[in-house]
Amino acid sequence: MTAAGYASAWSEPAATLADAADQLGGTEERLARVMLADWPDSALRPPTALLAEAGAGCGDLHRLVRAAGFRDLGELQARVTERLDGELTAPQERFRARLRPAQLPGLTRRMAEREAANVAATLDGAADDGTLDAAARSLLAARQRFVLGTGRSRGLAHLLAADLGSVLGRVVLLDGGTDRAVEALTDAGPRDVAVVYSVRRYDRWTLRAAQALRGRGVPLVAVVDGHGSPVAPLADRTLTAATGGPSFADSPTALVALGHALVTAAAARSKGALRRLERREEADRLLGRLPDD
Repeated sequence: MTAAGYASAWSEPAATLADAADQLGGTEERLARVMLADWPDSALRPPTALLAEAGAGCGDLHRLVRAAGFRDLGELQARVTERLDGELTAPQERFRARLRPAQLPGLTRRMAEREAANVAATLDGAADDGTLDAAARSLLAARQRFVLGTGRSRGLAHLLAADLGSVLGRVVLLDGGTDRAVEALTDAGPRDVAVVYSVRRYDRWTLRAAQALRGRGVPLVAVVDGHGSPVAPLADRTLTAATGGPSFADSPTALVALGHALVTAAAARSKGALRRLERREEADRLLGRLPDD
């Protein structure tokens, strides 16, 4: 068996799988043929479906993927998915690649596993390299705190601005409105900070606004995916979230968790956060916004 004919982007995992099948022969070779039949989609099918079609057992699958250099099927599928994440930029391309009928069994389980892995990798990375702590401190030291996000990032920006505004003052949300952006740029300066959400497909307004703030000397904290956000090179600090998964849409889960961690880190270091929360609670009661307890 050879891996000839497969796209070069997939040559490494496909070739190692084919080589392992040649080495092992028998049932493992038959199983490899099933996994390579419609590469890369066929390799992402649930293990039960692969085993049933090949007439193989769990031991056969384990021997095959180990001989191909992977710890288990999950690691092989993660490698393939990682490559898909980087190459399939349009939602319709991801839909075609990930949501075929054969891939529906076990979809929710695979999503849950990938989301948990995304959040763990994202928060561990941000904490280990000190970026999260540094970003939180920059929020505390700032005179004004701008939060930018448009397009698919708008919801992320709104959530961060709402939570950040509950513990720190002078939080300004910029979500595409020209008037508010003009007002912000009029007063912006080096004593401020801007948190900029930028995830694919990258919105031009966000980039222009980030460039304008940067031109005013405002330090930038970029919250991005790992696919080459144009905002990242402008930033003083960059928080990167893992957004891969089996859906047509890049996952927002780790991005939400990253924003939540950033607000929590800032609040924990702020001497006035608790008092502000208490005053906001009092203001909400005075305005009758909250139901009676």
